[in-house]
Amino acid sequence: MAIASRAKELLGTLIEIKLPEQHSHFFPICFAELERIEATYSRFLNSQLTKANQKLGVWQEASDEFIYLLSKSEEFRQNTNGNFDIALKSVLDEMGYVSYSSNSKKDKIVSSNVMMIDRENNRFMINKEIELGGLGKGFALDRLSSILHSHTVDHYYVNAGGDICAKKGKSELPWTIILEHPDDPSRAIGTICIDGSSIACSSPNRRKWGNNHHLINAPTKKPATGIKAIFVTAKTGIEADAYATGLFTAGFSQAIALSEKLPIEVLIISSDGKMFQSKGFDAELFG
Repeated sequence: MAIASRAKELLGTLIEIKLPEQHSHFFPICFAELERIEATYSRFLNSQLTKANQKLGVWQEASDEFIYLLSKSEEFRQNTNGNFDIALKSVLDEMGYVSYSSNSKKDKIVSSNVMMIDRENNRFMINKEIELGGLGKGFALDRLSSILHSHTVDHYYVNAGGDICAKKGKSELPWTIILEHPDDPSRAIGTICIDGSSIACSSPNRRKWGNNHHLINAPTKKPATGIKAIFVTAKTGIEADAYATGLFTAGFSQAIALSEKLPIEVLIISSDGKMFQSKGFDAELFG
């Protein structure tokens, strides 16, 4: 099968999409959706998120999609013992990071010390500025998967700066994903095949400045230590992205304990080179 590839800088990273040549007319649709997501939720633009951050302490109406993202954020916060935290925008701003370098509805109102979400009336209240970088690329992957599925495109690959979703068509081989070495982007530590799922990696090596990086430990409000890189596979992009972020900031031992309670598989590399690979993380690692 002939494969076409297109790439564009969006969401603060290079996004590459691969589709069968006969489906290449879907590239503009996919990139238009990514542009919409960035324009709506980027904290670096005059977005819906930026405007929400200017109205702390008051109820604000929101779209179903925004409520979904806030609800998922709270779910991920609870599932990671607070290590996934969208209320660290001010910390990142102070450090100089000021530019790009399952949704249950059982409860009508979800409340935490940061925000309240009224699902029934599609409104929310935040008490601190928030940012959605910890799950934004994963959500974008899910949106593109949904769009492609709706057009019966069953063979595709989307790489959003290392967060990847891929599906193989009938009679095609699964997509082989290279696991980048955390110390040297030109090298690989192994490969893994992806078909109908997503993989995300969290590592500070791509967004570092001075002694800082963008992965913040929620309790200490400082750049997380203890892990060099973490790879997470999950059924959805938003889960892979958020849990990669939350577990990285938790530290090596706590990340292992948390991963065993979550619907994910992981490969975790500690800052001193120790490695933990869950049973379901079916990768071929190089010696």
